This record gives sequence, structure tokens and C-alpha cells, in this order.
Amino acid sequence: MIDKTNMKKILSSVSWFSIIGIGLTTFLLASCNESKSGKAGPLEEFTGSHTRVVWVQEQGNGGDTFGFGGNFKLMGYDSRDGKGERALLKDVENFYKPILTPDGKKVVVSSRSRHEIYLVDFERGKRKKLGKGVAVDVWEDPATGKTWVYALAGDGPENKYFTTRPLIRFSLKKPKKRQLVWDKTHLSWSNFDMSRDGKLAGGLFPWPHAGILVFEENTWKKYGKGCWTALSPDNSGILWGFDGLHRNLNFVNPFTAEFWTTNINNAAGIEGFEVYHPRWSNHVRYLTMTGPYVEGEGGNKITGGGKKVEIHVGRFSADLKSVEDWFQVSHNELADFFPDVWIEDGKTSVFSSETKQELIIGNAEEELEWPQGREQLLFFWQDVLAENKLDDNALVGFSQFRVVPGQRGLFNRYLEMNLNGSGFTASFPEDKVVGIMKSRKEMGLEFLFTPAGTSDTDSGLVLRLQDADGDNSLLISQQGAALVVEVSVKGKVIGGFSTLSILHAQRPEHLFVDIDQKSLALDSNGSLIKKVALSQNLFASMASIKLLFGDPVADSTGIRGSLSHVALFAGKRSASQITRNAHLVTGPIEARKNAERVHITAELVEASSVPAPDSLGAYRRALVVNRYKVLKVEQGAYPEKEVLVAQWAVLDREVLPETKTFVPGNTLDMIVEKFDDHPELEGERLMMDMFDPDLELYYQVIN
Repeated sequence: MIDKTNMKKILSSVSWFSIIGIGLTTFLLASCNESKSGKAGPLEEFTGSHTRVVWVQEQGNGGDTFGFGGNFKLMGYDSRDGKGERALLKDVENFYKPILTPDGKKVVVSSRSRHEIYLVDFERGKRKKLGKGVAVDVWEDPATGKTWVYALAGDGPENKYFTTRPLIRFSLKKPKKRQLVWDKTHLSWSNFDMSRDGKLAGGLFPWPHAGILVFEENTWKKYGKGCWTALSPDNSGILWGFDGLHRNLNFVNPFTAEFWTTNINNAAGIEGFEVYHPRWSNHVRYLTMTGPYVEGEGGNKITGGGKKVEIHVGRFSADLKSVEDWFQVSHNELADFFPDVWIEDGKTSVFSSETKQELIIGNAEEELEWPQGREQLLFFWQDVLAENKLDDNALVGFSQFRVVPGQRGLFNRYLEMNLNGSGFTASFPEDKVVGIMKSRKEMGLEFLFTPAGTSDTDSGLVLRLQDADGDNSLLISQQGAALVVEVSVKGKVIGGFSTLSILHAQRPEHLFVDIDQKSLALDSNGSLIKKVALSQNLFASMASIKLLFGDPVADSTGIRGSLSHVALFAGKRSASQITRNAHLVTGPIEARKNAERVHITAELVEASSVPAPDSLGAYRRALVVNRYKVLKVEQGAYPEKEVLVAQWAVLDREVLPETKTFVPGNTLDMIVEKFDDHPELEGERLMMDMFDPDLELYYQVIN
């Protein structure tokens, strides 16, 4: 039997063991939690330092790429807290362009719809108002340590370029005390970055005019055209502009005037599709972007958004000319937009320690015209409505250049040559050009090519330089997703190559072919793709030259696709010059808007007379307007029961065989767009035997 004294000792021992056990358990649990939250995760292993990422996540179908609606959550990812991607706030509303503060502890985020700015604690999720406006950057003054929020404070509606003014700033601790920074031009909300020392800022003044704001001069310097600019987070002044292809960053060093292009749609999972929302982190070597964009029709899929869009962080090479590796931050079934990245040791990162000189990129008033290097031009054709001319001081003297369509060659709504299986012939002073090329013994040829498709069946002629005997000196053709380039002398191939799969359906590609006495090179979107040796001198025996696009003589042997921005130079161009022209061409492509297409099945009820080619006088082409009864709208929207459609009837002074179907009662399946959305049709002969003011005129699209 145990007496009371022994029982007390036993209970006392048990209590102490329990306390020790509970304490040990608590210690072990605390240690595990501390290890979990304090241990560097895979993102930190990628960046080499404590890293935080913020973005907004659309809670619906993922189509609100530009952040207009109210269906967003503010999201975050910390490389050390072990929580992965998570909502920083439970609220679902209009959150736009979150920006991490320089210490990484808080997030400045705006409401685009309400023009309100908020400060959110990253860890605790506590939010407070900072006042009216939309924040575009957060900067720490290195001299005082004070943190400033830069914001566009205009409370009026955005203009058509999503821009407003003025630019103001306020201290994070005193948000009510505001200072005017810039009001000479509109600025784009999504694009503004301060340099580390606060002397420069990069932005759009407004879209698509990319440049650098020089605070000491109270002016801005123009770089080019594009979208989603970003200024290096150190003091190097390096600026990028996102190209209109949504695949590449077009860089410029404003102190050296060096231009280069860096591809950013090469991350795992992007598969060559478009990306968006590129943003430089606070570390020179790291950037972020979103993608892939795979929804929607046509070449510009950004507006389609989609639930496959994720957040990616990339690491630049030391020279910023490639992205060495990528890390995918988000993995979910919702669309993620507008990311920002903070890296703890970012504030000490630098691109170069070289002594800077004066900024030597252009003034704001300077018009940056394509093509640069006009002193070497022999021919250029931008589009069908451009002047396309050189003055008396040019190598070939005063010249007005044209391209003449053959067979079924047309112009498209972007004013380009639509090869349409046929082609065009360039009109230029051929004898002068060949004489200059023989004396210079080198040439450059650039063009923008948009293939209609890239399947195995998409093969044909794109562009040729040809002699009087019909032999090709230079032949460029498409073979599926590849481009074939061959140089020949008197029918004998002296050098050439086939590229890898660089072409994408409905996506423009800026190409530059460089030829001298010994070599052939190809650049794509400002980057060298291939260079090979030539077995003999192309120019030694050159006697005549023609420039052909597609095949203007034999129908259906050319490729289906479009060409514009063609330039022939009498001399080689430097890598920086080639890239400069590529930037001027690809930057504005984002401005292209797809027309609203309607796919209909319709019955012809009234037809206009098809003209005889001889009755057209100087015209070589003509459209006729026919009235159709709409039987079914297969795709798109069309509310009326009837539709007037302009259709091609005569091309290259030949009546098209399809006009035989222009008989009342015939049913036709066709794709139409509003006639007014096709500026290339201005001045074309239009035959119309009917008039109905209540019906808008449409145009049958030929792809």
C-alpha cells in the first residue's frame, strides 16, 4: 500500500515529467515551425536572397488582362514563410499594379476604377488608404532614407491610350502632402520607374512613345516606340521597351546608344506564345512577366487572357542580352497579372561601374522614322499609304517606290502586301541599284513577314532578288515554321541555310538578311539567328536585278502571308543598327487592333454587275457590292436580316472565276468585316448597283 506521502512524491514526479514533456514538445514544434518559415525555399535558391512577389489574380474567366474590373485578389509569395502563393487580403475588388516597398515589408496597390491608393502590410494584411490617384512607382531617397510614392493623380477618365496626368509624389509617412513632379505630357499608368539615385525615370510619354525623363533638365529623351517600358533599378539608365510582338524586350543604353533585343518568351511552359506585364525587379539581374497567352484569335492574344497565365521570374545574363533561367512562382487555375518582385540584396546590384557621359539618345521632339540609315537606302516600302520616297540626295536620287500586285495579290487592313498565294513586284530604278550594289559589294535587306500559317503544307516563296534571265540571286521561302535562305550565282547555290522553327502563324517577324563577298547572315527581331560562308562573290557577276514578293506571275505558288517594311541597303548594317530598325518596326505593332469578324452563311438576293476589265480604264482591280440574306451567324454578331458585302470581282485585269457564283439564290459561307475597317480599300474601284442607307457595308475577307 502506498501512503499519502509517497503518493505526493509520485504525483509530484509525474507533474514535473509532464511539464518537461510539454515544454519539450512545445520547443520541438516551435523549432519545426521556425525551420519551416526561416528556411530558404526554391525561389530563394533561384534568386540567392530573401524574395517576395506580389500580383493580382483575376477570380473569373481570366479575360481582364488590363485590370479594369472588380474581380481581383491581391496575392503574394514569400520565399521564407513556407505559405506559398496566398491572398494578402480576403477582399475581392479592383486591385491594380501592386508595388513592393524598398524594404519589402509593405505593398502599395491601387484601384484603377476608384483612383484610390492603399498601403498593405505584406505579413499581416492590414490595409490603409493613402489618398487619390494610381501609384506607378515607390522609391527610396538614398540621401535621406525617405520612401516616396509616385502616382498619377488625374481623376478624369483615361484617354484611349490608358494614360493621364499629372505625375505627383508623396512621402509614405505623409501621404496628404503632395508634390507635382511632371505635367508636360500624359504618362501610362503601367509603366514608370525611377533610377536608384532619382535622377532619371523611364516611361511612356504617353504610349507608344518610350523614353527617359531627365529631372535635372525637366525634359524627356525619346528612345522609340513600344509598351511596358522599364528602367534599370540601378543608375545605369538602361531602358527597355516591350515589343509589339509580346515576345522580346528592346533595350537601349542611352549613354552608349547601343541597342539590343532580349527574348523573354522562352520560359518552360510558355511554348513560344505571347507574354505580358514584364517588370524589372529591384535587382538588375531579375525580371518578372506573365504568360502564356493562348486564348483568342489572330496574332495578338493578350486581350484574351486566360486561366493558363502564371507568374514567372527570370534571371538575366550579366550583359542583359539573354535570360539564363526561369522560375514559375504561381501554379493555379486562375489568371495572374501585374507582378512585382523584391529581392533583399537588390539595392546593391549594379549593371556597370563605368563612368557615364551625357545621354545621347534623341530629344522628345525628334521623330524617329523607319528606316534608320537612309544614306544607304536603294529601295524601301513601308506600307501602301506611306510616302515611300527618297529625296535628291539619296544614292539613287529622287525616287517614289511602289509595289505592283500580280494575280491575286492584295493589300490588307494593316496596309501590308497580302501575298495571298500570289505576289507583288517592286518598282524602283533597277539599273542604278545594281550598279551601286556591284561597287559596294555588300547589301542588307530587311522586311516584316507575317505567315498565315506554319503547318507542313505552308510552303512557298516569300521574297526574291532575280536577274534578267529569271535566275534567283537571293531566294527566301517558307517551309512550315522554318525560313529557307539561299544565295545563288547563275542558278548555282553558293550558300544558304534553313532556320529552326522561328515562324508562328499570324505573328509578325522582323527579318534582316546581310550579304557581303564572303558571308550570309540572318537576324530575327534584332538578334542574329544564323551566319554562313559563301563559296564565291555574289556581286562580281551581277548584271541586273528585280525584287519580287511571293510569286506575282504564277498563282498559288507564293505563300499565304503578308509583307511590309521592306528596305534594301547598299552596304552592311551594324548589329546595333539592325536592332534599332527592328525596334522601330516591332514596337508599334501592339497598336494593331483586330477587326470584328462575322462568320455567316448567307443567300445572295441581289447582285451588282461585274465589270469587264477593259471598262475599268486605269484601274486593274474592282469590287462589286452584293446583297445577301443572312441565314445563320456562325460566329460573331450581326443583328440585321440582310447584309451588303463588297467582294472582289476583278484582280490584275482578270475577272475572278468565283464571280460565276454571284447569282441570286446561291448560298455562300463567308467571313466579313466592316468596310470602314479596311483603309487599304480607299481608292479602289467599287461597283454598286443598289443602295440601302439602313445597311452598313461589309467586306468579304480573303485570308
